[in-house]
Amino acid sequence: MKKAPIIILTLILTLVSNTLFAGSIDEYIDKAKGYQRSGELYKALLVLEDALGEFPDNSTLYAYTGLYTGMKAGQTDNFMEAGQLSSKSFKILDKAVSLDHNNPIALLFRGLMSVKVPEFLGKLGGGIKDLQLICDIISQSPDKLSVENTILTWNLLGEAYKKNGDIDQAVDAWGKIARIAPDSDEAKSAEAKIKKLKVTDKNEPESEKVKTETVLNKRGVDSGKLITLGREAFQRGDYQQAREKFRKAAEENPKNAVAYKWLGTTIAKLGEKGYDDRIAGNTDLRTTLVFESMKNFDKAVELAPDDPELRFIRGSMGVNFPFFAQKLEQGIEDLNWVINSEVSDSLKAEALYLLGVAYQKKGMSYWIDIAVRHSESAAAQMVYNSVRPEIKKIDPSKMEKPCLIIDFVLGFQDEIPPQTAIWIENEQGNYVNTIYVSGFSGHVKDSQIVLPIWAESSGFANIDAVTSASINIGHHIYTWDLKNFEGKAVKNGNYTVNVEVSYWPSMKYQLAKTTINIGKKSKKKLVEEGNFIPYLEVQYLKD
Repeated sequence: MKKAPIIILTLILTLVSNTLFAGSIDEYIDKAKGYQRSGELYKALLVLEDALGEFPDNSTLYAYTGLYTGMKAGQTDNFMEAGQLSSKSFKILDKAVSLDHNNPIALLFRGLMSVKVPEFLGKLGGGIKDLQLICDIISQSPDKLSVENTILTWNLLGEAYKKNGDIDQAVDAWGKIARIAPDSDEAKSAEAKIKKLKVTDKNEPESEKVKTETVLNKRGVDSGKLITLGREAFQRGDYQQAREKFRKAAEENPKNAVAYKWLGTTIAKLGEKGYDDRIAGNTDLRTTLVFESMKNFDKAVELAPDDPELRFIRGSMGVNFPFFAQKLEQGIEDLNWVINSEVSDSLKAEALYLLGVAYQKKGMSYWIDIAVRHSESAAAQMVYNSVRPEIKKIDPSKMEKPCLIIDFVLGFQDEIPPQTAIWIENEQGNYVNTIYVSGFSGHVKDSQIVLPIWAESSGFANIDAVTSASINIGHHIYTWDLKNFEGKAVKNGNYTVNVEVSYWPSMKYQLAKTTINIGKKSKKKLVEEGNFIPYLEVQYLKD
């Protein structure tokens, strides 16, 4: 599969040169670039990590680190890993800009990532601001950025304006390239993009042009400006305001696919709120929002059927919307279209993930049909047993106190159940007791360690009584009687509860932990982070 964004970023990096720093910082960056060009991103990141150890406040080093981290996201086929790397990339790039608000390299890389990532992540508006700031900087100090990087900035701005529906500004941005570097390959590419936009404009029916121009003259507000205002409201979480701006943008320019796309996205957000007191006045509220949202996505795709990001968004909505939307098959068609188009591997991975969700839903529909049409059959009972979550409820009033309740969720399912361990450590970090460990890890001990933190802490001390069959995805509750592995009651103080899980063959892993005080008062601690142990609640119950 082709990795379009990776190829683009590789080309970009051959153009980017840092003239702001000299000496050993330049040497580190050049070495990292060399590794990146040879396809060894992990080595490039190790070099930059060493450089930041020597120069911890250097904006440009953070900029390269953030960009290369984002490139790693584009190389993985794992949807969750790609999302985590993308998020990490922007955090690092934010750090780069915070260290030097006028560093054009940091602004360029953050702007580049903001334009290249899928638009539904909401980074485009910030990317435009970064790139515009670069233009302001070089207008005052042209030597702050090379000609190549200046061309790159205008090219990215043109792409961003086009995505945002600001066609005139896109034409202007790409036109700057021809003036900066006439007869260059970059100028020819920019001219081709402008020509394509103008051809699209000519193909618009004259009646629609007249209608749009009349509305513009009458109201004095263009759809591009309204989209910008709508996006700003969307980022603030003011979805009602955003909805109104996007609706007006679509009215003023009925051929603007971007306006319909954002209108559909905003209405879908309004539907995510769930049931509240609004439902009393309109029992069909959420149903109406679902149909209205999809109507706008359909209109956007009708206007721009070859836009892969738009097809992906509509596909994801078709899969995730409730069954009554009747858009699952359309969603599958959209996602297959994305997979077979020229998009990044990371976007294809997300489309494949959603296809999996879609076929899970299709599979579940057969089970639902059995439960409805053959409710008294043995097959129906198999369905009930298959979908029933493993949840144990404990009534604290019936617990023998004092004790500690450990309540957690395993949130991922692999080919086989994972290996899991639950254990306690004291305030000094010393091992106290194991509450539970999966059969394989408990019995195999150090012959094949798959739970390394638990193995190191416990030393496999007295674990036979707590070793049992592997638990799987679902909700699990265990209790600790406040005794150590020798059966002696522990003293009051702070204790850390650890839950470690390791999956195979996917090799996914997580350690979740929290510290709680065992003493004079009952207490409760909650940790909600990560994908594999997304929920861990620990409750101490005193006598």
